[in-house]
Parts: sequence; C-alpha cells; structure tokens
Amino acid sequence: MTKRNEYYLQLCSELHALGSKIIPGHPAHSEASNTELLDKLAKLEADFAKSDDYINLGQDIITHIISHYPDITPHMHRDLLWFFGGDCLHYLGDDELARYQNIEELYYEQSAEDSNTSYRNIRAQQFGMH
Repeated sequence: MTKRNEYYLQLCSELHALGSKIIPGHPAHSEASNTELLDKLAKLEADFAKSDDYINLGQDIITHIISHYPDITPHMHRDLLWFFGGDCLHYLGDDELARYQNIEELYYEQSAEDSNTSYRNIRAQQFGMH
C-alpha cells in the first residue's frame, strides 16, 4: 500500500470511529438506517486494501453523510471528498481542487524518486501547515 493510500485509510478509520460514536441512536434516522451506514463504514475500512470497490462505496458513504447527516459533515475530513472523487468533488471549492491536484502531482513526482515520500507532509506543506 502506498503512503498516499495509508493516509486515506487512516482518514477512513477516523470517519468510522467518529460514526461509531455519533450514528447509533441518531434521532433523525431509523435505527435500521443508522446500522446500515455503520455497516458500510466498517465494510469500507475492511475492503480498503483488498480491491478497488471501495471507491464507489466511499462515494456513496460520503454523499450519504452530507445529505442525511449534516451534523456529522463538519467533523468529516475534507480530504476524503478529494480522494473518493465523483460527486464528492462538488463539495470542494476551486481553490481546494487546485491544491489537491498540486499535492497529487508533487506526491507522484517525489514518490517516483523515493518510495518513502510522505503524502501527509506534502499535504501539510500545500495547506501551509509546515
């Protein structure tokens, strides 16, 4: 698994942990709906390294959270919107899209030279965190 995918797997794990705290008993939805979302989050985390099917599942989860659980949305890492792409990209501004594109280009340039290139560090530099 690349450093980039390790970074995004960690974000998916954090989203699953957050969902596990907030979603059970969520008053705006039935328990069946809450359980289904939690099951999808668990499947996303489990399937992440096994196949490419996680991209569609991730898009489904992210757009579902935004449209049905708006109280969770501000706690969700915005990097997941970029990573899963598709309809998720509609929730990012043009400046964010440009930054993420730049991060990807820098990461792939640097990782071609050094397989230990840190995606997290490149991201932090691009967002002015270093």
